[in-house]
Formats: sequence, structure tokens, C-alpha cells
Amino acid sequence: MSDQDTGTSPCELAVVVVNWNGRSVLPDCFGSLSDCGYPSLRVIMVDNGSQDDSVAWTCMHHPEVEIIETGENLRWAGGNNVALRRLREEDFAGCILLLNNDTIVPGGSLLRLTEALQDDERAWAATPRICYAGDPARAWYDGGLIGSWSGWIRHDGIRRLTGRLNPSARYVDYGTGCAFLLGPGVLDRVGELDEQFYFYGEDVDYSLRVTEAGGRILHVPSALVLHKVSASVGSQSSRKIWLRSRSHIRLLRKHWPRRRWPVLLLTQTVYLGGHACWHLVNGRLATALAVLQGALDEMRGRQY
Repeated sequence: MSDQDTGTSPCELAVVVVNWNGRSVLPDCFGSLSDCGYPSLRVIMVDNGSQDDSVAWTCMHHPEVEIIETGENLRWAGGNNVALRRLREEDFAGCILLLNNDTIVPGGSLLRLTEALQDDERAWAATPRICYAGDPARAWYDGGLIGSWSGWIRHDGIRRLTGRLNPSARYVDYGTGCAFLLGPGVLDRVGELDEQFYFYGEDVDYSLRVTEAGGRILHVPSALVLHKVSASVGSQSSRKIWLRSRSHIRLLRKHWPRRRWPVLLLTQTVYLGGHACWHLVNGRLATALAVLQGALDEMRGRQY
């Protein structure tokens, strides 16, 4: 990483927020972006066919937000790609932040994030520290870790108090789509998000593609985003667990070379089996079965 101050002004920044029936969380998200103090900020909401009043509310209360209505649920990757295509068509030359609609961005965070990215010639993307909105002293994401042989993928620092975490900027294996900053020119070098990931895994896939293309992902703990996610574990539906399991197998098959598959077979049997047993012990038979069924369905190529 470069220790020299480039002295450059903040890059133009476009924030892309994909929304689907998220009217209840939009006031805090758009309100925080309006108050964040970032110069040259452009906010784009891609509405994936919401049935609530998300679009009408945004038009009334945040007319500065550009709205793209897709008319259907294109999910996270598809919705973001609609905005990314528009930005490419416009020859947008700044940074692009992919941001969840259930987030709050404290003042100064976006400036620290983009400046850190601009100051590092090796970094093509950057991530902030993400904490629970209901418990801001506790981290939800403090970097992404990927086992290059084991295939185990996890958030670093999850549920730990931020005062005990590393405050230094550093390279990480992947950035979460909750708040993922793409530097200028990354779209031209890496391309769009892979919409074949039906649900989950798109951000890890893109991160791996960034590193495979020669870039690095910089984690900036001094930049903070708050995420309205529960700190509890195991509350997801069987459907979501099934989708997560499928995406995980798809990711491994796409990026892990065949010479590592014998190790993967062992580690993933332990990983998936352990998750299934944990749900089973906690009385969630359907969820336990969904973990295994998702993996099997992906390997068999079953339609969604």
C-alpha cells in the first residue's frame, strides 16, 4: 500500500441501492446519504418491482435520488447490473458503491473509504467496517476470509466488539455486497455481476474475479456502515438456507481448480454436515435438510 498522500480531490461517487419492498428502511438509508457530506454524490435506486410505495415515497421525500424501475424482481445482481450498465453507457468515470437499502452511513465514512481507495494503487475495490445498527459497538463484517483450499468463507470479526479489532487498513479476500466500493475502471476490467447466482455468493464471486484480474480489495475500518441485521443466528427460512447452499457450491465449482477438489470434498462434507447437524440439534429439521438438498440440487443442475 502507498504511504504517500496523493493530494487528489474525492472522486465522483455513484451509490447504487437495489430495493424490493423496502419502504420501511429507505428513510434512514437515504437520509444518511443526504447528510453524509460527500461532494459530487449521486444516488441511484433500482426498484425491483416493489409492491409497496417505495418509489412514490422516494420521489416525494428524496427527489435527488435517481430511480430506475425494472418492473420485476431481478434480485441483487440483476438490479445492480441495470444501474451499472447505465453508468457504463454514460462513461461514468468515478467510483461506484453498491449499498444495501437497510444500511445507515455515518458522516465522513464515504470520504474516508474513497480516499483510502484512491491512495492505494493496487486496490481496485474497498469495503468499510460494517456494524450492527442495533449494536454499533459490535462488528458484522471486518473483512472477508476465504480458505483457498478448504473453501470456507466467512466474515472476519463478526459479533466482536470493535475496540478489540484491528484498526488498520488491509487487504482482504472478499468484500460484502452490503457495502462494496468499486474503483474507476473496474467494470471495464472485470465486467458485471454474475446473475447466475440466484441468491447469495455474487459478492464473493465478484471479489474473486477482481483478484484474478490483478486487483486487490482494501478493507478500511475507519469507514463505517451500520447494517440493520439481527445479531441472532439461525433465523433464516429453509428457502434461504437452500439458496445459500446452492450458491456456495456454485462458487466452489466456478473458482476452485480441480486439483483442490479432493480437499474440498472433505472440508465441505464437514462444513455442510456440521451446519445440518447444528440446525437438527436446534429442532429445525426442514432447515437441516435444506442445507444438504441445496448442495445436491446444485451439483445435479436442478432448475430453481
